[in-house]
Amino acid sequence: MNRRLLPCVLFTLCLASAALAQPPPQPASPTPPWLPRGAYLGTFIRDGVIAPQARLQWQLVFFQGRTDTLGLLIEPLAALAVARPGTVVEGEDVPMTSFQYYSLMFALGYTSRRGPGWEWGFQVGTGPAWLHARFQNAPNDKDEESYLGGLLDGRARIGYRFDSVSLGFTVGYGDPYNYRRSSLARSYVGGLQLGFYADWR
Repeated sequence: MNRRLLPCVLFTLCLASAALAQPPPQPASPTPPWLPRGAYLGTFIRDGVIAPQARLQWQLVFFQGRTDTLGLLIEPLAALAVARPGTVVEGEDVPMTSFQYYSLMFALGYTSRRGPGWEWGFQVGTGPAWLHARFQNAPNDKDEESYLGGLLDGRARIGYRFDSVSLGFTVGYGDPYNYRRSSLARSYVGGLQLGFYADWR
C-alpha cells in the first residue's frame, strides 16, 4: 500500500527543482524556527477504527519564493481510537478494548499560494511510531501489544490565508511498515485521514 504515496514523492521532487527558478523570496517568517508554525486536527479511518489525531508542526523552510515554499516539516503525532472493531480475529470473539499510537514524523512539504489568499500544498513523510493496544479473549493470552515500528504518511491540503494565519482542509493516507508480522493491531494503523489545519508561518 505504500506505493500509493510514490507519485506524491516524485511530484515533490519535480516541484523542488522547478521552484529554484522562482522570483526572489519574500521576507522571512516572523515565527522563530524553534516554535511551532502549524497545527493539525484530524482522524484516521481504517477497518472499523476511528482514531482522532493531533499534531504540532515545526517548519524548517529551505526555499521560499513569491508563491511557492519548500521545507522540512517535523510533526509529533498522537492518535487515540474512539471506535474499534468488534473482533480482531476473524471468526472469533476478540474485541479490541483500547488502541493508540504516537509518532514523530519528518516530511518534505510544499505550499503554493495563488490569488487573493487561496493556497494548496501537500507533504510526504515518515517516522517512528509507537503502538499500544489491548484485547479481550486474545489467542495465546496475548491481551496487550506494545512495540515500535514505522509510519509512512502523506496528505494534500487546500485552504485560505487570513492575514497571518492560514486555515484549511486536508485529506491523506497513512500506512505502517517495519511492524511485527504477528501483530493483531497493525492492520488498523493509519488509513484514510481527514482533518483541518492552521498555519501561522
